[in-house]
Amino acid sequence: MSYRKNRPSYKKELYYILCIVAVMVILLFSFWGPGGYRDLAKARLDLQAQRANGEDLKRRNYEKTRTIDDLKNNNRDAWEKHARENGYGREGDIIQQLPEKPPKQSK
Repeated sequence: MSYRKNRPSYKKELYYILCIVAVMVILLFSFWGPGGYRDLAKARLDLQAQRANGEDLKRRNYEKTRTIDDLKNNNRDAWEKHARENGYGREGDIIQQLPEKPPKQSK
């Protein structure tokens, strides 16, 4: 008879099992569910890529602004560099223009 007194009732056992199952379901949804850990990790990667892209755009914008300022201030070196990048040269210069490489065709 003492065995029966110390043993928890079936209702308590069922209650504990349901609590454990509920905690497991909550943990699974917090990892794989919408707005869970995996979505958060993906959002972090996207944020890093956007920040890197933003930094690259800022750098390129700064370089272009500096080039424009040099051209506005009649900087001779800037004018010459700009002209050479666009295919112009000084008198007597030999300019070689190579054709672009055709894209590789994979089979």
